[in-house]
Amino acid sequence: MLAGENSAAGVFIAEGDDWKRQRRLVITALNTNHLHRYFHVIRIATERLHRRLAQAAADRRTLEITRELTSYTVDVISALAFGQDLNTLERGEDELQRDIQRVLEMTARRLAMPVPYWRWVRLPADRALDRSVTHLRRAQEGFIAQARERMAARPELYEAPENMLEAMLAAQRADGTFTDEEIIANVGTIIVAGEDTTAHTLAWTIWLLASRPDVQRRLALEADAALGEDRFPTDQGRIEDLRLGEAVIRESLRLKTVGPLTTLEPLVDTTICDTHIPARTRLLLLLREAGLHDGEDASDFDPDRWLNGSDEDRGPKSLAFGAGPRFCPGRNLAFLEAKTALAMIARNFEIELDSSGGPVTESFGFTMVPKGLRVRLRERTAQNKKPVGAAGPPVLA
Repeated sequence: MLAGENSAAGVFIAEGDDWKRQRRLVITALNTNHLHRYFHVIRIATERLHRRLAQAAADRRTLEITRELTSYTVDVISALAFGQDLNTLERGEDELQRDIQRVLEMTARRLAMPVPYWRWVRLPADRALDRSVTHLRRAQEGFIAQARERMAARPELYEAPENMLEAMLAAQRADGTFTDEEIIANVGTIIVAGEDTTAHTLAWTIWLLASRPDVQRRLALEADAALGEDRFPTDQGRIEDLRLGEAVIRESLRLKTVGPLTTLEPLVDTTICDTHIPARTRLLLLLREAGLHDGEDASDFDPDRWLNGSDEDRGPKSLAFGAGPRFCPGRNLAFLEAKTALAMIARNFEIELDSSGGPVTESFGFTMVPKGLRVRLRERTAQNKKPVGAAGPPVLA
């Protein structure tokens, strides 16, 4: 699960022909036809999230919304990647979730280390990581065996897989070259790339919306029109035309890119903007900066900037999903998951910040996490479905 010296490389760190093969494997698992079949997993998790938020609104208690959104994304990505319903939204934290979280935390820690000390010295945290990696490896091997049994009993799953693991096994059989090691590595990559990133993007989106009741109102009207009497999206078609919802998420990604930097190194001598970069030079790239310097009002939360112009030139620059041939293959899944949750929240609740604990701060772990983000939710009813005015921006310390 964690890219290490003795483990197979997933698509994010593979190179050359190996990268091309693994990219094909992941793209196959995440193609739009498969996403349509995966939607039932997102729908079930969204229904559970609605029940939790509705209970908090009924109890009139403040909510650490980031925690709820993380449980939501854990449930979605584990069901899609492993074919396993952890249901942490209703059952609480699962042992597998704890192992995944430890891997994420240690990945962030190791990325920030100037020296790979763990190659020579194993601290208690590294030994705990080793145990989690072993647990996850055994779990993944078991999930693969279960999926093969399922697909042997239901051969139609090779043509219409119900999760990403089944899609990868179908690609393995069709291609004849993908190994189980590559499948395990890329299932792990999807978990690492898809859990905290989507959860924290949604959390920052909630934080930004809390400052703009006028945008909340417009978003609620769009969700009302798309969902009708339903409390949450019941099929993918209902959220495909949520243009404002997508614009809100794009604006959140621009302002609060949760993966604000990445490290790369060219394999050959390269020149970028008249700057010569020798092969194997380690580069630290600031992904958030591209969106924060695009016009005089670049620091403003303005989803409408994504609704102007044609599809080809709409919106400012954003590198939240990278760029070029290594553009994040999980982009469509991330938007589908985030738009579904956001449509449910907009349809059912009004959001207010609880600032009694002080301003929301930003902390870098595996992603940029909103610390101290607590909200109050009020259920939308016929009585409170009325226009509201704009408020000032939230304060970020």
